[in-house]
Amino acid sequence: MPNLNKRGFTIVELIVVITIIGILAAITVVSYTGMTQRAVVVSLQSDLDNASSLIAAFQFADPNGNYPTAINCPTPGATEICLTPSGSNNFGSYAANNVASPKTFTLDVASSDGTTYRVTDNSTPAAVTPMTAIAATTGVTTSIGSVLTAGDLAPSGATATYQWQSATSAGGTYVNIGGANSNTYTLIVSDFGKYLKVVATGSGSYSGTRTSAASAVVSDTNWLAVGNQVWGKYNLDVGNMITTATDQTNNAVLEKYCYANTASNCTTYGGLYQWDEAVQYVNTQGAQGICPAGSHIPSDNDLKILEVQLGMTQAQADLDAAWRGTDQGTQLKTGGTSGLNVPFAGYYRKTDGTFGNLSLATDLWSSSESSTSAWSHTLSSSNATVYRGIHAKSVGFSVRCLGN
Repeated sequence: MPNLNKRGFTIVELIVVITIIGILAAITVVSYTGMTQRAVVVSLQSDLDNASSLIAAFQFADPNGNYPTAINCPTPGATEICLTPSGSNNFGSYAANNVASPKTFTLDVASSDGTTYRVTDNSTPAAVTPMTAIAATTGVTTSIGSVLTAGDLAPSGATATYQWQSATSAGGTYVNIGGANSNTYTLIVSDFGKYLKVVATGSGSYSGTRTSAASAVVSDTNWLAVGNQVWGKYNLDVGNMITTATDQTNNAVLEKYCYANTASNCTTYGGLYQWDEAVQYVNTQGAQGICPAGSHIPSDNDLKILEVQLGMTQAQADLDAAWRGTDQGTQLKTGGTSGLNVPFAGYYRKTDGTFGNLSLATDLWSSSESSTSAWSHTLSSSNATVYRGIHAKSVGFSVRCLGN
């Protein structure tokens, strides 16, 4: 076969050359061996099949000319061409290189049996411009729900991909935030108390990686750090108020009860929720439920951790159907030293359709089941301790969210 490395061909030219060479080879064979006309037809058909196989191999490329990272290349049949780079079956380098369009290639036989071909990319690499800087992130505030935007890139017009990262101190170790790959990022509860940076990696005709300066610490007046936990500072009040004549159901509408069917009580004390509505009809401890992104309905153990951080022993925390601890209830109540200021929101009792205990007691749902019931923790105006027990899922209790 002639050496085809002397000049570049487009794919169409390449296929035509291969076909012509095959036809000439067949004619030469006929002149020396006296092949019959039928043998000539068979040989020509084989060469056409080979050309067709070559076309099929190049059709693995996408519209941008990028090749898959590998092509399966078994032992070829009599009418097959196995197209790979010499000594390899990996086309990833073509996808990785920034090359001008259209692409041109040269082709030569790379194995003695003529079944494997070497492909050389003759295209001119596109110019690559280093990315030199990224400005500080912008945003109105660094509070929960605020949107941060990656700063401008230099040079102007540079393109990049993005990855947001967070750390517990401005100079600490930053880790990637899963799924945060846009040039903007909305702060969620799990970012509370952290600092954020964004990493920009050049794309297209731009190269290099640049990392922004750290943001201000994420804070929010609606959330409070207690020990190593971040708690909502208020009982949750979300959803549409329904009356006690109606159960909260899985109807794609978030529903709540307000004590005594009075909307203003939800504003003051938060909504009351049946357990299934609170966890949004899943049976997983720590479910997000009706809590905002980055937070969840605390598990029974999460509530015990809170109480232990306030001075309860682990042995006391593990007791059930009992008032436990020393003064942890007092610390959690309105005016208590924990800062959580849990109000005496009362409850809704489905069994007889009545409300009770407003200003006297409150129950906080956990996301932990116990058979057909669920765990809750109770505060009372007449006790300095905290009660832990199980209640029917049909009653309406308060919800306090916990950051992830």
